[in-house]
Amino acid sequence: MIVAVPTDDKKVVSTIFGKAAWFALFDDAGGCLQYIRGLPGAETDAGLGAVTLLAEHGVTELHAADVGMKAGEALIAAGISTMLVRAGTPLQEASRCTI
Repeated sequence: MIVAVPTDDKKVVSTIFGKAAWFALFDDAGGCLQYIRGLPGAETDAGLGAVTLLAEHGVTELHAADVGMKAGEALIAAGISTMLVRAGTPLQEASRCTI
């Protein structure tokens, strides 16, 4: 299982999903695997692009503060579960939340 958490500073959960600067990827034990560059400069459909990016990295769960409707539908279609967590939550804490 791989959990993705959007972040802008590599410390806490971002307030945004699609245009987050980074995604922290964690294994199911809460260990950080890597950071992947997000799509902060995307002008349209950033959420859909972010879903594609996460699916390409084998993500199975997303822990985020907010997800738009189109991105939410794309996450479901991609088989990625979503859990809402508060923006500003430390990444390690957010990664250990379970669905």
